[in-house]
Amino acid sequence: MKFEITIISICVTSLFLCGACSEGEQPLPPVQKTKVVMPIKRPTPESTKTSSPTQEVKAKPEVKDVGEVKTAAVDEKALKVPEQVIKEKEAPVKEEAGYYFVKKGDSLDSIAGKKAVYGDPLKWPILYRLNMDKLGKMQPGEDFADREIPQDLKLKFLTSADVKQNLKNRTHGLWVVNILSATSKKEIVPAAVKLIKAGYPVYITSAKVKGRDWMRLRLGFFKDRAEANANGKKMIEITHLSDSWSTKVEEEELNDFGGY
Repeated sequence: MKFEITIISICVTSLFLCGACSEGEQPLPPVQKTKVVMPIKRPTPESTKTSSPTQEVKAKPEVKDVGEVKTAAVDEKALKVPEQVIKEKEAPVKEEAGYYFVKKGDSLDSIAGKKAVYGDPLKWPILYRLNMDKLGKMQPGEDFADREIPQDLKLKFLTSADVKQNLKNRTHGLWVVNILSATSKKEIVPAAVKLIKAGYPVYITSAKVKGRDWMRLRLGFFKDRAEANANGKKMIEITHLSDSWSTKVEEEELNDFGGY
């Protein structure tokens, strides 16, 4: 009996030990991955100011090479317009009623041809006669009217108001002395200069005869043929031209030249 009890005890103990061993060898349960959530820190106002991308960052001044500084100075001097040049450009154009200030390249016929003066290059003898004190020493020649005049001379001319007033005061008629007719300036210009220097208010008009352009050197205006003929003789003595003749002109020619 005791033997049976002993065997039973041994079996129970063996079973207990096997169970314990089996429990020790069981695998551990798998480790579950867990997410760690970190709290978001809101930036404080002070940290925002310091980290703001729009905040101005003071850059260190760029150190220029000495050569660059010198070049910049030279460039500034080159670009700077002299004060005198600026004053000349800003200076107002000289204007005075009844006077013309000669510019570079001007000649008697170019000035007479300007709208502000007479508007007709052939009226240069009138301009010359009124400015004998300044132009009297010019040497005669066929290029006389085309010759360049010294710059900045102040030349007098008759305004349209002067011409109208002179026409009102004129008492003479429509007779004139035709001193010379020519197709070129070669003869007309020297004769005109000679007569103006002698004190005669001659003028030059133009005409087309049989398809040819003519210039006529004339002296007027007289009340009748007899007065015109008498003055014609004086013209022959001065110019030594024997083909002068007297004629009565249209009133249009009187209006064009009588007021000068």
